Amino acid sequence: MNLIHFYTALIASEKQWSWTLVGIAYLVGALFIRSLFFRFPVRETKEIDSNLYSAVKMIYLKNSGPGWVLFSIAFLLVIATWLEWQSVASDRTLILLFCLLLPLLFFLSVALHLTAYVRALLAVLRQRMGVEKEI
Repeated sequence: MNLIHFYTALIASEKQWSWTLVGIAYLVGALFIRSLFFRFPVRETKEIDSNLYSAVKMIYLKNSGPGWVLFSIAFLLVIATWLEWQSVASDRTLILLFCLLLPLLFFLSVALHLTAYVRALLAVLRQRMGVEKEI
């Protein structure tokens, strides 16, 4: 127990390198939560046809930029808050802003990713069915 307390105190006091641990923890947690949303549509697309999945993935990767931008902003917000926690912790408004902004950015990024995936899936289906998009 003392060892855990020692490492926790060390990580909290050494901001110069501990931000990497906080960033890795955020990335692992956020990508796990993101995978919970993506697991079903991706698995079902692969089960239908692997060629369909490859075509959808190529279009999705081209259109997923806005989702990755919001994901990166949320990541940078976590890192900046960790590095400047002393000044953030003293202001309740900043704490509230952080607690509201971080989940909002993260779930908006997930929504943008899902939207990009669905749009890619529909584009491939339209292409395979020979249906033109009506304006």
